[in-house]
Amino acid sequence: MKRRLAPMMSNKQFREMTNLLRSIEEKLDTLVNFQRTLMPKPKLGKEETKILKLCDHKNTIADMVTKTGKTDNNVKVTLTQLRRKGLIRSVKIKNKLVYEKI
Repeated sequence: MKRRLAPMMSNKQFREMTNLLRSIEEKLDTLVNFQRTLMPKPKLGKEETKILKLCDHKNTIADMVTKTGKTDNNVKVTLTQLRRKGLIRSVKIKNKLVYEKI
């Protein structure tokens, strides 16, 4: 007994699906940005403020360790806290993981 495979999506259907997903992504970005403007600014400690200043598309974790004198683990924990507060995101540039403010 032969199994029949479901027909694949046509090129036209694929383009329509892609356009629909892009539209949804744009709307979600708008909602997130709008919500961010309405939320109160999160409180930051001294260490978080220092690390946040280094989130400029240039500094890796190793750079931040050198510039702050903190341990690798402390920098990673602080970056996680900043990410959870919605203040930064990681970006890969030239095969290096760096951080940027949102």
